[in-house]
Amino acid sequence: MKETRIVKYIKSLIRNHKYLTVEDIMLLLERYYGLPVRVPSVYYKYKGIIKECRKEVYKERRRKG
Repeated sequence: MKETRIVKYIKSLIRNHKYLTVEDIMLLLERYYGLPVRVPSVYYKYKGIIKECRKEVYKERRRKG
């Protein structure tokens, strides 16, 4: 996955908070990046991106731990 600014932001949220649901992250993206998450295509695109970010962060944790 390409390390864009939004992807880095999502990964930092996942790393630094105990647990955020997809909806919590979506609301933060809407607030700070102005993403129209009410549009289904945008919602599902970013839902997939969040899922991938979560996998990568958890993989990093397993390697460190």
